[in-house]
Amino acid sequence: MKKLITITLIGAVAVVSPAIANNVQDNSQAIQADIDAIHKDNDALRKDMDKLDQDRGAKASAKANGEYGKQAGKSLAIGADQVAIDEKKAEKKADQDVLKHHQKQMNEEIDAETQSSNTSANGSAQ
Repeated sequence: MKKLITITLIGAVAVVSPAIANNVQDNSQAIQADIDAIHKDNDALRKDMDKLDQDRGAKASAKANGEYGKQAGKSLAIGADQVAIDEKKAEKKADQDVLKHHQKQMNEEIDAETQSSNTSANGSAQ
């Protein structure tokens, strides 16, 4: 009877382990995709901030030269740059939240696998 229980437990672990490993691998890929998305967000933010700096410089130059029309146009461009930056920051925050979720999910699956392995080892030791 003990042999039957031990064999059953070992078989169950053998069946469940690949499924858990696949979930961990899927989560690893999701985490990497999240990290890549955050890097893209950072690059986009950098570009928008550079554009904002250029527009601010152009506005200051227009102001110094008394070019009021150009100055007003650059004020609008600055506003648009700031909206784009806020949008990118919100997108980055969302990507960071998704990353945290995927990391938590992966940790829970690893913990479940560890507990399952410990339970199986304890069950077969009896």
